[in-house]
Amino acid sequence: MSNFVRGVFIEECKNRFLCLVKIKKEEHLCYVASSARLSNFVDLANKKVLLIKNKGIKTRTAYTLYAVKGEFGYIVLNLSEANTLLLEVIRKEYSSNISIQKEKFTLEGYKADHLVVSVPPTIVEVKSILADKTAVRFPSVNGERSIRQLEALEEALLNGYQVRYCLVLLSSYIDNLTLDVSAADFNTRLKKCVDLGMSLETYRLKVTRKLRFFIERDSQLENSILRNEVLLNVE
Repeated sequence: MSNFVRGVFIEECKNRFLCLVKIKKEEHLCYVASSARLSNFVDLANKKVLLIKNKGIKTRTAYTLYAVKGEFGYIVLNLSEANTLLLEVIRKEYSSNISIQKEKFTLEGYKADHLVVSVPPTIVEVKSILADKTAVRFPSVNGERSIRQLEALEEALLNGYQVRYCLVLLSSYIDNLTLDVSAADFNTRLKKCVDLGMSLETYRLKVTRKLRFFIERDSQLENSILRNEVLLNVE
């Protein structure tokens, strides 16, 4: 995507889905595609940002916040873009006659980010990693939702599904990703799923000079996580 609009970030609004951005000396209200406040993960004050012009005439805002330019590269701020970027990758891995469905309900109301209608069917769970630091721990929030997701994925594995658990690093800054030792319940569930055959995959953000954003799989980082003492010591 090269038709970005450039601006300067001013502030997040009280409504967490909105922010103020200056474009050519004028302030504009922009949509933020994130359920979490971005300031919890990235310092955006007075930073140069890339925006996407919204389609349609009935939208509340004219632009959507897409990425911020920092000292060491870009950080994608549109968290839903992780699904889009990953879909571009996995679509190439399957033949054209195999359907890949978005947000498909599978077991017990669990909603997968993508469901590959193959034999056996494959659930693709996408996790966005957002930060402006070089070293990051995962999960950044030890929430019950992540644990419930892993419980559902464990059940899916036991019922014959294949599962791909994909960590998408939306920042060019991140060099090292490790598991948070304090997230004991999460790590236990993650280890169970890996032992049952779940594929743990990591993808790094890449940006060309013409501002084409894409991701590439990083097997070295995957092996580092799987060999991490936090995971190996889980009983």
